[in-house]
Amino acid sequence: MVQLDLSVLGMMRAPTVALAALLLGACALAPAPGTDEVVGQALPATTSIPPAWKSGAGAGAESMARVAAVADDWLKSLNDPPLEAIVAEAIANNLDLRQAAERVRIAQQTVLVVGAQLLPQVGATLGGRTLHDRDHDGNSNSTIAFASVGWELDVWGKLRAQRAAAEAGYEATALDYAYARQSLAATVARTWYLTIEMRQLLALAEQSVTIYSELLKLIKIRRASGRDTDLDVVDMQANVDTALASVEAARESYGDIRRALELLLGRYPAAEIEVTAAYLPLPEPPATGMPAALLERRPDVVAAERAVLASFRTLEAAKLALLPDLSFSLLGGRLGSPLLSLLRLNPWLYTAAIGVSIPIYEGGALQAQIQIATAQQAQMVARYGQTLLQAFREVETALANEQLLTKRVAQDESALINRTDAVRIATTQYLAGSRDLLWVSNLQTNQIRTEAELIKVRGLRHLNRIALLLALGGSFDTVLAATMPQID
Repeated sequence: MVQLDLSVLGMMRAPTVALAALLLGACALAPAPGTDEVVGQALPATTSIPPAWKSGAGAGAESMARVAAVADDWLKSLNDPPLEAIVAEAIANNLDLRQAAERVRIAQQTVLVVGAQLLPQVGATLGGRTLHDRDHDGNSNSTIAFASVGWELDVWGKLRAQRAAAEAGYEATALDYAYARQSLAATVARTWYLTIEMRQLLALAEQSVTIYSELLKLIKIRRASGRDTDLDVVDMQANVDTALASVEAARESYGDIRRALELLLGRYPAAEIEVTAAYLPLPEPPATGMPAALLERRPDVVAAERAVLASFRTLEAAKLALLPDLSFSLLGGRLGSPLLSLLRLNPWLYTAAIGVSIPIYEGGALQAQIQIATAQQAQMVARYGQTLLQAFREVETALANEQLLTKRVAQDESALINRTDAVRIATTQYLAGSRDLLWVSNLQTNQIRTEAELIKVRGLRHLNRIALLLALGGSFDTVLAATMPQID
C-alpha cells in the first residue's frame, strides 16, 4: 500500500483537488451484451428461431389467430370459479412461494449492501477515561471525540460492476419468483383436474361393483333354475371381488391427490377438500404468439438472461480487480488529556489521506478469480440456452398434444357408445339363451375399461391445456407474467 498522509489542515486542498480529478476521470462500464448476442452464444447450433410454431394449426384464418399475442388472465378463461378460489388461496398461503418471496427480499437487500461500497463510510468515536493517582490523591480525566470519513474511489468501475451484477441477480431472482407464482397456479390447476379425474374413476369403480353384483344376482337365479353353472357363479364373483379391490385402490389414490392439493394450499393434508364431479368444457385454444416472443414473455427465460448479465458484470469486476484501488479518508476531532495540556499541544487534530493499493503478488488468486468468473459466465450462457430450448419444447409438445388429445377424446367417446351398445345387445341375447355369460362379462369389462380410458384422456386434455398456457408465458391473472414483483 502506497499512502500519502496530509495531516495539516491547510494542506487539505491538495487531496480534494486530486479526488475531483479522479472522479472526473472515472471509467464507464463495458456495454452489456444484447439479447441477440446472448441467444447467438447460447444456441450456436440454431441458425434462427422460426417465425411460427412447427406444431401450430394449419393455414388460413385459424393459423393467423393462433399467432396473435398471448393473453394474460388465462384462469378466468377456464370459467371455473371454484378453481379460481383455490388458486387464490394457494398464492396467499403456499409455503414454497413464501420462501421464493423471501429470496427476492434477500436479493433486493444485497443490492443495497453492494451499492453501499460506492458511498462514503462515515463513523464516529467517543470516549472518556478517568485516572486516579492514589499517591497524590487526585484524578486526571481524558476525552476523545473523533469523526471519520472513508471513501474507496471507484475510478475503474469495479464497484459499479459489482453493483450491476447484484442488480441483475436481483432481477433474475424476482423473475424466478414471478415464474414460481405462475407455476404454482398451473400446478394447482393440474392437481385440481387430477382430483376430478380420480373422483370420476372412484365413481366408475363403485359403479362397476354395482354392475357385477347385479349380474351375480342374475346368474345365481339362473343357476337355481339350471340355466347357468357353478363356473359362471364363481367367475362373476371374482369380477365382483376385483371391482371391490379397484374401489379401494381408487379411494387410496383419491385421498392421496386431495392431500397433495391441500398441501399446495397450505392446509393440513386431511384429504377433506371436495372438488366438482365433472370437468367444465374447455374454451377454444389460446393464441400462441411467435416463438421469439418467449424471449421477453416467459419469466424463467428472462431470468436466465439476467443471470447471464450478472455473470458478465462479475467477470468485469474480476478483471478490474487487477488495477490499483484508490481510497480517500478524512479524520478530525478533539483529544483532551492532562499530558497534552502539560505539553501545551493543540487538542484539535485533523488528517486527510489518499491511499493507493496496488496488487503485486497474490499467488495467482486474482487470475484464478477471472478464470472462475469466465467459467461461470459460460455456464450461465449454456443454462440460458437450455432454458430457452426447454421453453420451445414445452410449447411445441403442448401444441401437438392439443390436437392429438382432441382427436383421442372424440374417438374414445365413439368407442364408449359402441361398447355400451354391445353390452346391451349381448345382455339381451344372454337372457334369450343365444349367448353365454363369458361373452357378456368380457364385453362389460371392456365397456368399463373404455369409460376409464375416456376419463383419463379428458383429464390429459385439461392437463395439457394448463401446460400450454404456462409454456406460452401468459399470466394466470392480470399481472404480466414477466413483471418483476414488488416485495415490501
